[in-house]
Amino acid sequence: MAKEPGSPIPGVREGVRDQEEASDRCAQRKREILDAALSCFSDEGYFQTTNRKIARKAGITEGLIYHYFPSKKALLQEIILEKFSRDSSPAQQCYARWEPVFAKSPPDSGSFRDFLFDLGRATFEGLEKHRDVLRILLSEYRLLDDGTVPLFPRLVMELSMNRFSRILERYLEASGAADRNPAMKDAFFLGPIVSVFLFQDLLQGHRVRSLDRELFLRVLVDHFMAGITGMHRI
Repeated sequence: MAKEPGSPIPGVREGVRDQEEASDRCAQRKREILDAALSCFSDEGYFQTTNRKIARKAGITEGLIYHYFPSKKALLQEIILEKFSRDSSPAQQCYARWEPVFAKSPPDSGSFRDFLFDLGRATFEGLEKHRDVLRILLSEYRLLDDGTVPLFPRLVMELSMNRFSRILERYLEASGAADRNPAMKDAFFLGPIVSVFLFQDLLQGHRVRSLDRELFLRVLVDHFMAGITGMHRI
């Protein structure tokens, strides 16, 4: 009997299914290797961790790691890219929410304040979410410097600081306080948030004293809003 037009060819259909299953297995294996590497880096440090230890943690042979990653450094870079990508980072999700809003209408004092609170909460959330990666970077990322700009600082500039500066510049222009160097001001908002988290949650290993993050953000936003419009002459 003639085959109806448009109906799948059995051999082709089975081949596609086999390819999909193989792709899923590869993705799962890669995920297991990344999770094992992050665990080992966090527990023992990047330089103390060997591919043999990662393989043992992942339950695979050491040689299989090289099928997915050419080196241990490539493993760490993949972890950094994944954790701070636009899809997984709370801060990037915050920017994605607000950039279309401000593209339609420049921020006024109310919307800009709302954005700052949202970004502040997202920054705290991201720092908390990725504390293991941050602990690795704090202790050892400069040792990975090969003469180029290290990956993590580059991502911070491209995915966060530059985006913040563009939104801040629009707000300053709309409020009549535009200047030639809005990029300098981003550190006055994001810097204190990162510093508080690093000191209380990472460097001390526990909270030295109780901190109401909402109260902290409210004070920070108030001071930042009051200060930036007076800084345009500096």
